[in-house]
Amino acid sequence: MRTDFSRLLCFLTLFVSVPGLTLFAQALHLSSAAASRGALVEIQISLESPQGTGPAAVQWEAVIPTAQLSLSDVALGPAAQKAGKSIACAVKGRVDKTLTSVCILAGGIQQIQNGPIALLRLRIPQDAPNGPARIRVERAIAVSKDVTEVPMKPVATVVSVRAKPRGH
Repeated sequence: MRTDFSRLLCFLTLFVSVPGLTLFAQALHLSSAAASRGALVEIQISLESPQGTGPAAVQWEAVIPTAQLSLSDVALGPAAQKAGKSIACAVKGRVDKTLTSVCILAGGIQQIQNGPIALLRLRIPQDAPNGPARIRVERAIAVSKDVTEVPMKPVATVVSVRAKPRGH
């Protein structure tokens, strides 16, 4: 019994003494959407962090299926705006009918609070096939104000592409 308590005490001491460990619980979440061909859809990229551990910057790659969606732009979400951040995105490449966009959300040392940090705006082409279009956000990294980098798990969502109703 004494050794279990000692192990727990050692773990808690390590957890408190290593600043980067508090960032491990950070995660990104994506909203979903459904729309007809020709429409513009918006996917929210939201941050979830334990209270008081929000990062100062976040970087990620968004992978978009180009047969069903085209990237219109990426805008700041309310949580990032409140923290005084700016966003810069660039197309990394096009491979196997996908487009990969790399985004960096940064500026100053203020922590980003929970909530939508970015808005991924996508257009559904007129000739897009009906059905689900899977968007992935991967290689995400949270960076604390002391410049500790912590990777976050990949996430995905679906945009449901529908045919336009007849008569429109």
